[in-house]
Amino acid sequence: MKSIFTCFALAFATVTAAVRAEYEPNWDSLREHQVPQWAKDAKFGVYAHWGIYSQVGGWDVNKNWANDVICAYHGVYNPRMTDKRREFEKYIGAVEEGVGYKDLANQFKAENFDPAAWADLVKRSGARYAGICAVHHDGYAMWDSDVVDYCAGKLGPRRDLLGEIMKEIKKRGMKTMTSFHHGRTYKHFQSVRKNLESTPEMAKADLLDPSLRNYYWFMGDEEYFAKVRYDMTKEVIDKYKPDVLWFDGGGGGYGTERILADFFNMTEKEGKDVCVHNKGNFGKNFGLYSYENGHKRPLYIEWPWEDDTPSAIGWCDWSWQKGMEYKKPRDVVVRLCDLVARNGGLLLSMNPRPDGTMDQGQIDLLEGIGSWLSQNGEAIYDAVPWKIFAEGHTEKLEYFQYHHDSKKPSRGIQPDPSKLDHTDVRFTRNGEKLYATMLGVPPSGVVKIQSLSTETSVSNINKIKSIKLLGHGAVKWKRSDEFLAIELPPTLPNEWALSFEIQVEGELDKSKPPYDEKLMTLPKQT
Repeated sequence: MKSIFTCFALAFATVTAAVRAEYEPNWDSLREHQVPQWAKDAKFGVYAHWGIYSQVGGWDVNKNWANDVICAYHGVYNPRMTDKRREFEKYIGAVEEGVGYKDLANQFKAENFDPAAWADLVKRSGARYAGICAVHHDGYAMWDSDVVDYCAGKLGPRRDLLGEIMKEIKKRGMKTMTSFHHGRTYKHFQSVRKNLESTPEMAKADLLDPSLRNYYWFMGDEEYFAKVRYDMTKEVIDKYKPDVLWFDGGGGGYGTERILADFFNMTEKEGKDVCVHNKGNFGKNFGLYSYENGHKRPLYIEWPWEDDTPSAIGWCDWSWQKGMEYKKPRDVVVRLCDLVARNGGLLLSMNPRPDGTMDQGQIDLLEGIGSWLSQNGEAIYDAVPWKIFAEGHTEKLEYFQYHHDSKKPSRGIQPDPSKLDHTDVRFTRNGEKLYATMLGVPPSGVVKIQSLSTETSVSNINKIKSIKLLGHGAVKWKRSDEFLAIELPPTLPNEWALSFEIQVEGELDKSKPPYDEKLMTLPKQT
């Protein structure tokens, strides 16, 4: 018979083993963290590029000015009088006299920002997780920071923009996310510093003024930058306890490993399952891979991943620009269907106006996606690829856009939604149900799916029991050794992508698609 002390020791050991040791700021420890199931199942998220830089989207200098100014205030502090500097000085003031980006920040008021209405719109889009950029390459914090004065709480809106929207997103049952782009800020500004310091007439430039270091915190030495970057990011983790962190740059430097360890340890204590998005900056088999516009993405990836893309049609139109055009809901829907069938998802970035409102094109896009998902979501949410993930255009559907001035091509974008049509079918499964989604409407009124002929085993007895068109109901069908033919009803639930729920007899074949481990490449840092 065991003594009471032996029993106590065994019980203590069992409890102790169940408590995970804290994560340490090294990759051996950090790689123990797993992508949570909810992040694999979510499939669709929405965030926003919104900040000081949005203010210049209403100016006249050129298209994509707002996106340019995020990166080291491109052109504003150029010793030569560029078009962009001329435009900045027209609206803000003379850079040579010490007027600068901090003064632009004072014009960013977010005066019509209604976080509840914003969160309602995102909820209607069908997104499962949402947020905004916490800090972009410009170094401006979108929260009320105790670390720097260069923040929305103290300069500009004088509101905790990040905190307000995170609170409303959480209230609506969505997971919260925020993105950090300041891992690249120090290096971005090194050439700016050198140019200013070597030009006597720019001696009064505010970026060089050490008394403004609590605004331009990234203009100090590298050690100081790393400290402030860590303190700012840790502040967001502790204040808002987000479910997702997304880093644009910053892997292996400036205290990133310490940040990740703090994030994982915070959420262990809070009882949360959190996710980090990996834009190729954290090495293989860590976090949820994030491919910007699908650039350099393999055709199929046996690891959790998503594409990251703006709502606007331009490949790099991340922030708002007056007169900008938005993607059409159909194009995003068929893209999402294609990505989910390949084991991925989609993160869509909104383009809010500087006052915090949305263009009608943005609203139409989000509501259109949500309308389709409310009808067909079971083929998307929580779904995984079937053993055959695609029929039709299965090759890399890459395309390029061209800069309106230089005519240089963009980075490759995929997939091209204009090439996806009724000849394309994407397959997913959800539990014991198989879904076939046709990315268009066949003119004949009959859907023909070759991949589901009797030559393909769908279950252990290879029989289909019933087929239902989501948003409609049961449909007539016939299966032969050539194809599965489905007769469409006279009135269709939508004309973008028709999802069919297929019930089989016996046990559904749950095999995974074949893949080559050598092709499972990380996102290319952009």
